[in-house]
Amino acid sequence: MNFLRWMFGFNNRDASPRVDAPQKSQIDLANDPNMIKVYDEFGREMFITRQQWRDNVLLGDLEKKRDDPDHLYGMIAGALEDGFASDVIPYAEHLHRIDSNSPRSATILGVVYMENNRLDDAERILSDFLSKHGDDGFVLTNLAKVYSRRGDDTRAESTLWNGLQVDPNQGNGFDWYTAIQREHGGEDGALAAYCRIAKISGSWRAQLLLARDAIQRKDLATAESLYGEALAQAGTPVPPDLLMQMSGDLGRNGHLEEMIRFVEPRFDPAIHGLWVGNNLIKANRELGRTRSALHVLEQLYAQKRPDWQETLSYWDTELAKANVAQRAKIPPGELSICNMLIEGPLWTRDGSPFVAVLPVKSHPVASIVFQGSTVLRARPRDEPAIQLSDAPGRMSRAIPLALAERIHLHTNAIGLAMIPWVQNQGFAVFERSLTDNDTQVAPADNVEHPDFIVAVSVDCTQPKWILLLKLIRTSDGEHIAETQLEADPENPGPAVEQLCRKVEQLLVEHAGVRTPRPPEWYRVPTGLDFSDYLLRLEQQLAATCMNLEFLHGGGLSGEHEILDGALQLCVREPGNHLVRMLFAQTLRQMKKARPAILAEYTKKVDLLQKDHALDGDIGKLIGATISNVMTEYSTSA
Repeated sequence: MNFLRWMFGFNNRDASPRVDAPQKSQIDLANDPNMIKVYDEFGREMFITRQQWRDNVLLGDLEKKRDDPDHLYGMIAGALEDGFASDVIPYAEHLHRIDSNSPRSATILGVVYMENNRLDDAERILSDFLSKHGDDGFVLTNLAKVYSRRGDDTRAESTLWNGLQVDPNQGNGFDWYTAIQREHGGEDGALAAYCRIAKISGSWRAQLLLARDAIQRKDLATAESLYGEALAQAGTPVPPDLLMQMSGDLGRNGHLEEMIRFVEPRFDPAIHGLWVGNNLIKANRELGRTRSALHVLEQLYAQKRPDWQETLSYWDTELAKANVAQRAKIPPGELSICNMLIEGPLWTRDGSPFVAVLPVKSHPVASIVFQGSTVLRARPRDEPAIQLSDAPGRMSRAIPLALAERIHLHTNAIGLAMIPWVQNQGFAVFERSLTDNDTQVAPADNVEHPDFIVAVSVDCTQPKWILLLKLIRTSDGEHIAETQLEADPENPGPAVEQLCRKVEQLLVEHAGVRTPRPPEWYRVPTGLDFSDYLLRLEQQLAATCMNLEFLHGGGLSGEHEILDGALQLCVREPGNHLVRMLFAQTLRQMKKARPAILAEYTKKVDLLQKDHALDGDIGKLIGATISNVMTEYSTSA
């Protein structure tokens, strides 16, 4: 992906909200040659047509940066990569006039002319530079390309070799020359070319290929010697290509300790980027050094590159799995389970200022405990096991949270979500249906006995989930009602919303609950966004649990996805006070659990609050809460 597509931003402030109707998949769009991937200011990935990119982004940004040589050069190079060679001719000519970096501007203008089949103009620009300034490796290599396009292969190869003698490490020239020698003499010819180039003063790229050959011959000592020579020639900072190839060759051949020894001390995430970092993470993980792998991952996240997000999220998950796998197995008899009882909306707990917006319940008619954390699987385990949270497990916690929130705000009853926790491990999930005896147990110490218990299970034994619900009166243990709904695992929100309405109806019928008008600000998202809201609710629970002193163990992973997901939900629901309160409370909890990460979100959060400020007293409260969380990061950013 062109770095400039996110650096210069695709402004999507007026983009349409998410639509639930069937659309082209992201994979289809990514494979469509007429589409270009872009990222908006909030890091959201989207696709626009090449024509839209040209008309609405590229030409405007070229004009804005026409007198900024560094940025203009990068944009021209990106446009060439994307096939917009004809559009950048005047800008390349302008850069040639204003750029103090003469080799750069001459080379890019020569390439632009070449791509527009103006070979005479390309030759003139490149030859004039050589006449005025002397030999330059990149200029000579591109002049060789002009000769090659004219069919003058002898002159092209001679000029190419001259370019390599000036700069033996230019990637395009090196690859072209060695490909010619491989065509003439096979692998022996290519190896001879590496040896020939390696003798040129300053060479390091050829040494890398010779080291690869040595590794393949099981001669690690020679490879290490060649790597040392290459590093000495390259100097500091080490070129990205050098570390990428070195780390890749050593890693692929199983020399992980050597790879880390050579690469890790020289790694700079701002210079060497995702691919070198990716190799370091993989090597550290395979060696069981999860902490070192996480350190590299955090360095990469700090670069704020949305185009790296998919790879970084993958490693987030893989390293979380590794952490879980490293935990000691606990015998069943030593498991200690405690229950958390969360009254009302989760985002009003743990010192949240949003408790002030809740309606007063002076005479609640009943207290209702929502008990979940039950997932029925096709192959239930016979003994306790530790695993990373999965979608059914998260949903088994999100549903009680959503029900407690809904009943607390839609009725005159008190809604409470009960979340079981295994001390020194994390969330508990049960793989069998709760019996009546299970639901008779008082849910937590220091809590009055509830009037009703609503037990919810997620049955994922079939492709479509089944949400199972039982309503039980605690005074006599009577099983009053039950219901079930089918849910789409990819979009469970609509089924959960239907379940919430059904529970409300059952409580009105059987518990004497009344349904006064809910607060005007309480507007839950719909469709896919409600599914996302449920996920963000459960993720906030995970962050909250990291800050509760009476809970031990557990862990938090995917912190960036948690913040990005909640932020992007706010962008899709720009006027929704409920969603913004959820985000603000997630920020509060993350500041306690992972404070360093918030510094990476100052610009996005500021932009959200500036572009989508909320009205009214609640809007002011939300704004003040977010400001209080982010102030120290904004001043230090």
